[in-house]
Amino acid sequence: MQDARWRQLKQHLLDRGWTSRDDTMHAPHETMWFTPSSEHPNMASFRDRMTMVAEATSAYVGENVEQASLHEDLVSLVEALDEVLTS
Repeated sequence: MQDARWRQLKQHLLDRGWTSRDDTMHAPHETMWFTPSSEHPNMASFRDRMTMVAEATSAYVGENVEQASLHEDLVSLVEALDEVLTS
């Protein structure tokens, strides 16, 4: 993901507390990470998949701290993707 949208996404995530290590983005609660794997990413498809996962985890937020942390990290990723896709 070397295009301008990757740089935008990275900055939006950093603003949300994500960290970057060796070109890998790590969520604030360390529940997930991802590495750019494509020169021309399909960010809309990635956002759609992450939105579905975030919606699925929302049912378990009250179950335990780990699920709540995962959900928060997913929501921050989806929000950052939304910002990149609408800019």
